[in-house]
Amino acid sequence: MSFPIVKLLNQSAQKSFDNLKLNPNKIGQNKGFTLIELLLTLLLLIILTSIALPSFISTLKSWEAKEVRDQIIGAFRTAKAQSFMQRQNSIMCLADAHYRCHNQAKEYVLIFTDSDNNHQFDPAVNKLILKQPLNLDYGRVYLRAGRRHYIKFFGDSGLPRGHFGHIKYCPNDHLTDNMYQISLNQQGNYRFKPYSVKKTGCP
Repeated sequence: MSFPIVKLLNQSAQKSFDNLKLNPNKIGQNKGFTLIELLLTLLLLIILTSIALPSFISTLKSWEAKEVRDQIIGAFRTAKAQSFMQRQNSIMCLADAHYRCHNQAKEYVLIFTDSDNNHQFDPAVNKLILKQPLNLDYGRVYLRAGRRHYIKFFGDSGLPRGHFGHIKYCPNDHLTDNMYQISLNQQGNYRFKPYSVKKTGCP
């Protein structure tokens, strides 16, 4: 159901209130009719909202899934390019609110130089290259790269050799429409795999 209809009904209700204010002498004469008209308008608004809301939420879920996909792909590209151009090892990971890398963290995608080789971001030692907020409301992300909580891109080539893996996006409602994984191979090439291509399992 289109939102212009809801807007039209709102205008109708407002017009009823305006008529009452402009014609106070008619309140007693038309009180019953005006009240019924108002109640019917409110009832229609409730019905239309109940119909439109699920569609609106579904659109938000699809939008979030696509936005996260673009953020992850962009992070893969940035980590690969930066590590090669700067000739420094770079770490890409999912991070919590304290910038700690964890394969189930949901706050940020981080990319940083790994000067101390401890695979965790230390602002006193490492340079932050990317801090991308995920803003997850309808899903979660999971990194799978062996037992590691990060993917490492090496400065001599920009490639994540020995650090290939994937990141999954898992909707909270467990429906497969927006479920996918993005795989990264040892050459630093990524591949987007929706559930229809690869039946990604989610925790």
